[in-house]
Amino acid sequence: MQTPTFIKVLKLITFTFLAVAVLALGYYLKLKGVIISAVIIFAAVLIGYGAEVLELVLPSGVALAIVALLQISPEFFVEWATVKKAAFDPAFLHNAMANLYGANKLLVGFGPPLVFFVYYFFSPTKKENYIKFHAIKSYSVFVMIFGIAYNFIIYLKNSLMWYDSIVLIAIYFGSVFFIGRMELHYSKLKPSAQEDGPELEDSAVEKLIHKFVIVGEKVNAYRAYIASFIFLATGGALLVGFAEEFLECLLHAATAAGVSTFIFIGYVAPFMSEFPEKLVAIGYAMKGHADTAMVNFLSSILAQLTLLTAMVPLAYSYYKGTPTGIVFDAVQSQELLLVIAMMLYSLMLFLDLKFTIRETIMALGLFIWQFVMPESRDTVTKVYFVLFLSYFLEMVLEKRHTDVIETVIKPKDI
Repeated sequence: MQTPTFIKVLKLITFTFLAVAVLALGYYLKLKGVIISAVIIFAAVLIGYGAEVLELVLPSGVALAIVALLQISPEFFVEWATVKKAAFDPAFLHNAMANLYGANKLLVGFGPPLVFFVYYFFSPTKKENYIKFHAIKSYSVFVMIFGIAYNFIIYLKNSLMWYDSIVLIAIYFGSVFFIGRMELHYSKLKPSAQEDGPELEDSAVEKLIHKFVIVGEKVNAYRAYIASFIFLATGGALLVGFAEEFLECLLHAATAAGVSTFIFIGYVAPFMSEFPEKLVAIGYAMKGHADTAMVNFLSSILAQLTLLTAMVPLAYSYYKGTPTGIVFDAVQSQELLLVIAMMLYSLMLFLDLKFTIRETIMALGLFIWQFVMPESRDTVTKVYFVLFLSYFLEMVLEKRHTDVIETVIKPKDI
C-alpha cells in the first residue's frame, strides 16, 4: 500500500526539524559534548531494549510499571549527577531540581500529543479523531492522584526532605501493587485491539533479540532475563561513567548559548535521556496500541513523580553526610506548581478514558507556550489550573469525565 503524499511531507518536515535542532545543539555542545550526548542516548536506547525484553516474560500491568521505571533510569543517573554537584557547590543548588521538573514537563506536556499524532498519522489501523482507553487502564490513571497529591503537599511546605522519600517510595510501590492486583483480577478482559491489531515490521535489532529469546513459538524466560540483563547492565555502566561529564557539557553549552542553566538542563538533558520512553511509546502507537503507549507514559510519569523525586533528598543527604533535604527557592517552587498544574490538567483529560484531537492540540499548544516562553510560567500555571477547574466542575455538576472513578468504585461493571 502506497504511503499518502501528506504523510511523506509530514515525515520530511519532522526529520528536517530534528536535523536543524541537532545541528544547533551540536554547535554549542562542541565535538566532546556531541560524543558524550550520543553515548547517553545510546545507553538510554540499550536500557529501552532491556526493558522491552522484560515485557515478554512479565504480566502486562506490572510489566508496564517495571518497564517504565527502567525507561526513566537514565533520568536517575543525570539527576544524581546534578544533585551531587549541588551538594558540593551551594551556588548550583538552584539547578538541583531542573532535570526533574523538565523531565516531568516533557513527559506530561509532550508525551500524550506525540502518541496521538504518531497513532493518527502513521498507524495502519483505522483511526478516529480520538484515542479510546480500555476500562482496565483506569487503574493506571487513578493511581496518578496519589503522586500528584503528595507533590502538592511538598509544594505547600516548600521543601523536599529525606522523610518525603519514604512516603513517595511507598506511594509508588503501593500503586504498582494495586495495578498488578486489579489487572490480574481482570486478566481475562484484555483489549481486543492489543490482541488482533496489525503489527509493523520489527527493526533488525528486535529481530535478533526475538531470535535469541524465542525458542519454537514460546519465549524462553531464562534467555529473556539474560538478554535483558546484558542490555540493562551495559546501558547502566555507560550512564554511570558519563552522566557527570554529560552534565558538565550541558553547563558549558548553556553558558555559550547565553541560556539559563536551569532551563537548559531542564529541557536538553531529559530530551536525550528520555529516549526509551519515546521510542517504546512511538512503537506502540505505530502498531495501533495507542492506549498502551499512553499508559506507558503514565507509568513513567508516576515513577518520576515518586521515585525520581524521592531520590533527590536521598542523594543530597548522602553527599552532605546527614539526613537533610532541599528548601526551594522562588523559581523551584514556581516550577513545581507548574508541574502539578500540568499533571492535574492531564489527569482530567484521561478521566473519561478518551484523548481527543482537540485535547491534543490544546495540550501541545500549552506545552509549546511554556517551552518557548519559560519566564511566563506563572501565567501558564494559572491557565492550566483554570482548565483543570473547568473539567472538574463538569465532572461534579454534569457527571462527565467520570469513567475512571466509576470503574475503580464499581469494578464489576468493567
